[in-house]
Amino acid sequence: MKLKKFFIRTVLAVSLLNFMNANLTFAQVPSKQALVQTKEAKIKTDKMDNTGNIDNTDKKEKTTILAKEENIIPSKTLDNATENKVENVEFKSAILNWPEIPNAVMYELIVKNIDTQEVLFTKYNIYASGYQLDNSEVDLSQNLKWQVRGLDENKVPVSDYTKPRLLHKGEMYKLNWQNKGDEYKLEDFSRREYATYLVAKDVEISPLKITTHFDKMDYMPVYPVYSWVPVKNADHYKIDVFYVPKYDFNNIEKIASYTCPQGMDYYDNKAYTKKGLYFFNVQAYDKNNHKLAEAKNSYFTVKQDNVKVAALGDSITHGGGAVSTPPSATLYNWETYANLPVLNIGFSGNLTSNMLNRFDNDVLSFNPKILVVMGGVNDIRTGVKAETVINNLTSIKQKCQQHNIIPVFLTVTSVNPPRMKSVINLDISEGWDKERLKINEWIEKQPYHVDVASGLMDEQGYLADNMTTDGLHPDFEGKKHIGELVGDYLRANFPDIVNN
Repeated sequence: MKLKKFFIRTVLAVSLLNFMNANLTFAQVPSKQALVQTKEAKIKTDKMDNTGNIDNTDKKEKTTILAKEENIIPSKTLDNATENKVENVEFKSAILNWPEIPNAVMYELIVKNIDTQEVLFTKYNIYASGYQLDNSEVDLSQNLKWQVRGLDENKVPVSDYTKPRLLHKGEMYKLNWQNKGDEYKLEDFSRREYATYLVAKDVEISPLKITTHFDKMDYMPVYPVYSWVPVKNADHYKIDVFYVPKYDFNNIEKIASYTCPQGMDYYDNKAYTKKGLYFFNVQAYDKNNHKLAEAKNSYFTVKQDNVKVAALGDSITHGGGAVSTPPSATLYNWETYANLPVLNIGFSGNLTSNMLNRFDNDVLSFNPKILVVMGGVNDIRTGVKAETVINNLTSIKQKCQQHNIIPVFLTVTSVNPPRMKSVINLDISEGWDKERLKINEWIEKQPYHVDVASGLMDEQGYLADNMTTDGLHPDFEGKKHIGELVGDYLRANFPDIVNN
């Protein structure tokens, strides 16, 4: 639901109170680079004891968030690994990554000596689900293990520490990494691997670790988000996207190239509606434009045949949550929890007018049998009246009917103004709640609709505190609630379509 990106691209000053641009489109939250700067300015330094624990005795009691095991536990291969200390190698860095933890805004990483159990390194302001650990931070030649836990925006733990992982259990890179066009194997989606990358001292160009979850999605999102483990000393990143016509690698076409500032993800504003095989690549550069790291090619396919269900919407449909996790992870995508394939046509930042304008290209390219439509929060947040939203949704309904697509409307979720103000310093248009109710009254009169909003609200009618971090986007429990309701509704009302 943000403009172009799940997190706003406005530049933050030294504190969370100084947004440079107040004219925001949506339920937007800061870019992660800006968020890191903001959090460090806003949150006072916490003292840590020698176990690596944060002294938070004056804050709320730690809560443990339950989630699917696949979302919080790395592969069994790593869990059951035995020590594999690498001898006679001087390390430059170890590139770690882990599954996203529900409701974690940031992560705390601790590294221990296996032999002495001493905590040698602790870092807690990690906003990506991965970290490049340099030899300057801890002597990587030692027998080491590492663990992470999730923290909320106030650095209060939201999970226990993960099981210890062995630092030396991973892929070794002793020479400069160079992407030579990895041999394509017959998989539909790029695959995320949790194995550590161990980089030798003399390596100048390191491997860059991709963190997308495209392999866990039934369809490639029409608007993909590319994500990676941040590279130390990187000034900017370059993302190239290629198309492989008819799987002919002799005629590869570069179809997009982007440059983004230091960060950990990129929201592609290009709609991928052409059937076929694609791949993307990410490279990191320093301020002198010297290449520091490069990723392996990550492949994905766009499928057009026999699409039963698609979802048109803003960032609640696009995905992402807990301020810092992008839609490239499945954890905060409601489609994950529908238990049936759903093509994601969400685009962060959209108003309902944008959704209407995208319909012909983005929806008709796939000709789904059912279109789940969810939009309006950006409209009411920015002062667009209910009448305008209803007109836009009516036009979308009419387009669906013209093309024999069944529209299923989802009610507009509420927001939490106090959280919006305290977490991301955003205000909302006066009278937003009345406009939301008017839109939902119209939605609830439609032949096919699902009330996903009421189960997410507190007694005041706000988006409940335990459902959101930033006050705008439902997080893990909220997305799970939406996905399960939608999946159950579609199976109950359209069994011949979704079960065929």
